[in-house]
Amino acid sequence: MPDSPIPGDAPIPDQGGVTDVLAAAERLFATAIRDFIAELCLLDGGILIGWVQGERHGNIADLVASSAEPFFKEATIAYADGADVRFDWGRSLTVVLDMEFVTAPVTVFFKLVLDGVYVGVAIQRILADQGPGFCLDGFANALDQARLAPMAG
Repeated sequence: MPDSPIPGDAPIPDQGGVTDVLAAAERLFATAIRDFIAELCLLDGGILIGWVQGERHGNIADLVASSAEPFFKEATIAYADGADVRFDWGRSLTVVLDMEFVTAPVTVFFKLVLDGVYVGVAIQRILADQGPGFCLDGFANALDQARLAPMAG
């Protein structure tokens, strides 16, 4: 949940509530890191599942770092040493990775959900510099500033 705003921007009014703001932030965030996610998904799922089950956190951290390297400044996206594999009867297998996105002036704690059918981002918490309210434009700017090059399209 958003804690505070990105400085220098006007806060968004609470028209739809915190849930709508969080949903909008998740969409914005997922779009901003989609190239990283695509790179991460190039690894064979069986290998990632083996690493999660074997608690090979160093391997997962290296995979995350190398997948983020072409797109984001060093140490911007990091594995937070927590992962789970979900086997639900009648559903696709799901791998959930605890992740962090750190750049001035914002830190995003999120779960990256890798499912056989979809990939999702679930923001757990957003920490930002102090101010009067959370601003999506400021959040988008902070995400863009963390990239090595501006995102195309």
